[in-house]
Amino acid sequence: MEETLGTDFVLERSLTLNDARRRLAGASIRRRNARLWMCVVLGAADMLGLSGSIALALQLNRVQGFLQDPYYEGMLALLAVLLVVAFYRRHLYPAVGLHYVQELRDLVSSISFAFLILIGITFALKTSSIYSRLTILVVWGLCLILIPTARYLLRRLCIHLKLWGEPVAIIGDGFQEAELARYFNENLQLGLRPVPTRRYQRFAHGSNTRGSLLTVDQIRRFVRDESISTGLVIVTDLNHIDALVNRYRPLFQRVILIKGRNGSYSLNSLQSLDLSGVLGLQVMNNLLSPWPQFWKRLADITLSTLGLAFLALPFGIAALLIRITSPGGVYFRQKVLGRDGRPFEMLKFRTMYSNAAQLLIDMVQRDPEVRREWEAYQKLRHDPRITPVGRLLRKFSLDELPQLWNVLHGQMSLVGPRPMMTSQRGTYGEAFDDYVQVAPGMTGLWQVSGRNETTFARRAELDREYIQRWSAWLDMFILLKTVKIVFWHKGAY
Repeated sequence: MEETLGTDFVLERSLTLNDARRRLAGASIRRRNARLWMCVVLGAADMLGLSGSIALALQLNRVQGFLQDPYYEGMLALLAVLLVVAFYRRHLYPAVGLHYVQELRDLVSSISFAFLILIGITFALKTSSIYSRLTILVVWGLCLILIPTARYLLRRLCIHLKLWGEPVAIIGDGFQEAELARYFNENLQLGLRPVPTRRYQRFAHGSNTRGSLLTVDQIRRFVRDESISTGLVIVTDLNHIDALVNRYRPLFQRVILIKGRNGSYSLNSLQSLDLSGVLGLQVMNNLLSPWPQFWKRLADITLSTLGLAFLALPFGIAALLIRITSPGGVYFRQKVLGRDGRPFEMLKFRTMYSNAAQLLIDMVQRDPEVRREWEAYQKLRHDPRITPVGRLLRKFSLDELPQLWNVLHGQMSLVGPRPMMTSQRGTYGEAFDDYVQVAPGMTGLWQVSGRNETTFARRAELDREYIQRWSAWLDMFILLKTVKIVFWHKGAY
């Protein structure tokens, strides 16, 4: 009996170890093929977006027998191939390290390029009379919307299921490593999933691992054990780049040099230049050029005019509710600093009681916790100065819609730095010089980076980053993300 139990125990333990080995082997295979898996997912999303675009185009144009026509079948197969090739050329497979703004820009240009080639082929083969030009144009327009949407949704689903991102090792100072690991884990859409090196540090240096670095042999063993192909190497001094590349290139299939998140300039604010063998880093100031300012102003005039026309009825309802629920005017005029430091009155729907200024003074003097919150954020989460209707308007950011008048008059822009009150000038520090070079915006980077949950110091950094990184695609991304954040009421109070 004991012998039988012993045999059963050994067999059970053997099976358990075999299962563990199989799981480890499976995990290793997934890690080694993480980029291939992401390519497959994105390819499926692209084909899903293309199929949806075709199906909607058929419904809109009422094209009969579209899928049964051999000419159309050949055209669709050619279009799918053109899209895959165009996306591959722009590194959209697997799109690792691409910000949503850059991915959207590359998707739009690649989709347009593929459709232009398709139209050129049909023209060259003299088959343009066979195909419905309207159908092709509708599919083109729908692809510009549905393919990015399908990519976003499928990627978010994989992130939720913990099936997205390739394992990477972050090499550098322990403090910066931990901070960057948190950043990439919070932004898994970039496709980089840091693997902690703490176990190897403890093995080599004992329990005190703060700021410790692994040796080359330890990193080699770590890379082999964890099936890692990409290393993120932190650069603190440009003079060390050559030495870092020579040290870590033999260990990884891909070495990516990264800069710590501290400092005024992010990686997206610097453009690398190859000056005949000399490395150059150009600081971008995209929004300070005349042509970008012209096109941005043209977009502001067009969109603010349309917005005021379509929102006339909601404006009237909001004004009526404010008037009948609390004494005082409908609009609140707040003096803020605009371009070139010129003050102007920014319009808002009134959301506070008429004696709000005195209420704030009393609360700050009476409650140290309230004082600290006000000094850090310039806002209060539980603000008794706000009226019931005002709280509803703020929840959906409807109180800021009258600023469309400021945009139309050129005092503001739809997207830009957060408007600064005259009393906040000293809190901006060095970022103030950047702020006054452009018009403030109704929304901006800080609103889509945490809104009221972001500290005031961080807002100043984001305003500077927006000016340096500006593009029409960035404005489009911010506007779309603002709608999403407002819809989910995230960070609004």
